[in-house]
Parts: sequence; C-alpha cells; structure tokens
Amino acid sequence: MSLQLTILLIGILLFAAVWTTKLSSRLNIPALLIFIALGMIAGSDITGFIRFDDAELAQLLGTVALIIILFEGGLQTVWKEVRHELAPSLSLATFGVFIATSIVAVASHYILGFSWANAFLLGAIVGSTDAAAIFSVLSGQPIRRKVGSTLEVESGTNDPMAVFLTVLFLEFVTNPEEASLLSGLGSLVWEMAMGLLIGLFIGWAASTLINRIDLSSSSFYPIMLMSFAFLSFGLADTFHASGFLAVYVTAIYISNHELVYRQTLVRFTMSMAHLAQIGMFIVLGLLVFPKQLLDVQVILSSIALALILIFIARPLSVWVSLLPFRYSWQEKVFISFAGLKGAVPIILATYPLVADIENASMIFNIVFFTVLLSTLIQGSMLTFLSERLRLNETQTSAIHTVIEFMSIGKPNAEIIELTLPISHPFIGTTISEIDLPQEFLITAIIRDDQIITPRGDTALEGNDQLLLLTPKHRIKTLKRFLFPPA
Repeated sequence: MSLQLTILLIGILLFAAVWTTKLSSRLNIPALLIFIALGMIAGSDITGFIRFDDAELAQLLGTVALIIILFEGGLQTVWKEVRHELAPSLSLATFGVFIATSIVAVASHYILGFSWANAFLLGAIVGSTDAAAIFSVLSGQPIRRKVGSTLEVESGTNDPMAVFLTVLFLEFVTNPEEASLLSGLGSLVWEMAMGLLIGLFIGWAASTLINRIDLSSSSFYPIMLMSFAFLSFGLADTFHASGFLAVYVTAIYISNHELVYRQTLVRFTMSMAHLAQIGMFIVLGLLVFPKQLLDVQVILSSIALALILIFIARPLSVWVSLLPFRYSWQEKVFISFAGLKGAVPIILATYPLVADIENASMIFNIVFFTVLLSTLIQGSMLTFLSERLRLNETQTSAIHTVIEFMSIGKPNAEIIELTLPISHPFIGTTISEIDLPQEFLITAIIRDDQIITPRGDTALEGNDQLLLLTPKHRIKTLKRFLFPPA
C-alpha cells in the first residue's frame, strides 16, 4: 500500500471511530468494541487494506497507549474521594487477580487440555480488570462514588499483578528449570514498592517544575506534562519496577496538588487518551485474523471461559477479596459484574506470540474472543444493572471549569475558581466591603447555575463560585486572603 493511501486510510479510520461513538451510545455498546471491529474490517482477512501481523509492534503501541490512558485516569482521580477505598481496591488488585487467575487456569487445564503452566499463563492474561475499559465505560456514569472509586483504583493498580503473573508463568513455560515462585513473589514486592516510590517522586518533580518554570510559550505546558508520564514509566522499567503503577501514581500526585492551567492540561490529556484508545484498539483489531476466530474449538472454548470468568471467577474473587470490608451485596454484585476485560489482556496475549511458545496463536485468539464476549456482555449491562441495584447517585450541576489564559507568549494571568463555604466570613458581605487587593478582580459569580455580574453592592452567599482574575504567581496569596490559616 502506498504512503498516500495509508495516510488516507488512517484518517478514515479515525473519523469513523469518532463518528461511531454516537452509535455505541445509542446501542449501549462499549465504544472499544467498535474500534476493534474497525481494525478487524481494515485488516488482512476481510478487506485486506492493512496487512498487519507484527506482535512486537502491537505490544509497543499498546504499551504507549496504556501509559497515556492510565495517566489521564490518574489525573481524574481525586485522592480524598478514593483514599477510603484504597485498601479494598488493592485487595481486589492482588488477591482478586490471583483468585480469578487460578479459577480460569483450572478451567483451561480441563477444558483445553493445556499443561498447568500454559493454563496458568492463560488465566494470568485474562485475570485483571482493564483500566482503559473501566475508565471508558464509567466515564460520565452517575454511579455511586464508593463503587466507582473502587473500580477505578483497582483497574489502575492491578496491572502490576497481571504483568507479574504473566511473566512468571511464561517463564515456567519457556524455562521451567530456572523459574521460581519464591523469587517471583520477591520480584512482585519490589515492582510494586519501587513503582509506588518512583511514581511519587516523578509526581512531586512534575508538580514542582510545571508550577515554577516559565516557558516561552504556553503551548509547551501540555507537552511537558505528558513527558512526565513516559519518564515515570521509563524510570520504573529501568529499575525493574512496575511502570504502569508508577504512571498512575504520578498522575494522582499531580492531580491532587497545585497545578497551573489545570483544566487546560487535563482536557489536553483527555484528548490524547481518547486518541490512544482509538489507535490502540484499532491496532489490536488489525492483529486479529477473524478466520482463525471462527475455529470451532476457539469459539466453544472462549464462550466457556468467558462464562466462567464472568459468573464464577470474578464474583468469587470479589466476594473473597472484599470480606474484610463493608460493602453491601448490591455493591459487590455490581463490582463483580464490572470486571471488564479490554486492552491489557490482549496486549499481554502478545507475550506468548513474541516468545513463540506452543499454542501461542490459540491463546491469543481465545483471549481476544473472551475479551469481546466480556465487554459485550458486561459493558452493555452496567448501566441497566446500576439502575436496578439502585447504585446511581444524583450528579450535581455545579460548574467546575477554570478559565485559563494560554497565550502564544509568556502567560502571566489566569482566572481561577473558588467556592465559598456556607460558614465563610464573607457570606452576607458586599463586594465593596471586601478589602480585596487591586491586583485581584472578581470577574463573575456563579450561583444556582446562574452567572451574576459582580457589582459593588452584590452580596456574597454560601456556595457561591467566584471566578477571579489573578496574576499567575499570586494564586497562593489570593487563597490565603480568602481562606486564611486558622
């Protein structure tokens, strides 16, 4: 295929992927299924427009995409909302993954006749909840905060366990004489501990540098922010730590500390994450040969494993992992059904392909088919299930957008948002009575979703959202003025 035709086809695929998101919302089907379908249609077996069978390249592109997706997910995570769900989430991300892996391994051994090493390898590949799928499906859903936080943190932190188990059992397949479960457990502790420390360090460095550096153009700030995601992953990987965990922790640290141009940077990262999701799932769709999926053994085995995974392995892993914690049966049922599979299992399924082990193609095809069934069955039912279990919460309509000046030259001012609590001393005071320094200006007041033009005789009320124009370097001074330390 010529370069011109390839570029044209990329444009068509991206346009089609964005356009079909409208179709996915109408049919209540996760968009990632449509992205994968587009890749399969453009691939070798159907239209033949793009001939792609490079597992190593797909693994690389998928890893890059996951770094961006996890980083964006971390930037959307509010620590004070998820910290109470950290322990149960980590229990799901570790014990839960191991339990699900073990159940699927037993099923694979007896259904497929795989050796125990191959069976546990397959179980490890499909045992984790996928962050890209969870972030995509839960985005904008009015799900109860406790449940949503648990799923988000679980999916963001279970990648180390999934990668560890996959690499461990792949070692048992390729080099059983030197493989050791004890050394593997030591490696897991190292990966998670160092991944956490590196993530915190890069997060601190990113927050400090972005807030203090004065770049020649504000357009460089989004690029600089994204660079820290790859620095975090690369540094962690260099020290044989979990790069995915480091990226997620880095983003959470940045999200919960002061950050200039926060909303602009977050929106940029969201766009990058959407592009990464589209590109990743299309590439993974290209890697699949649909004719191989039509094999009777692949179809029957995948259906059996998917049903076992959805209705036995995931529920058991959830109920056991959450035994020490207070979750209602409705919450456990929803979390059990929300164990979505997505890009991570498919990317992990490329590991056996790259290692060229026996049954590698069959493992990949079964994983792919299982992911499709899991996403179709679970992803399309989550909205209905949350309503029936009464887990939806009324979403507030408060406006949280912060207007920022992102000029071509050096930015020196921005508009920030501050909400006045009911107990604030300025409540009932008119603007003219507030001794606000001249360098600050109240540009608007948002009250009950109405924009009020501030005047000298405008009295402030509880929960008013103030939009204030402030010099970039004086934000902390303004906050100290409005919220003086006790």
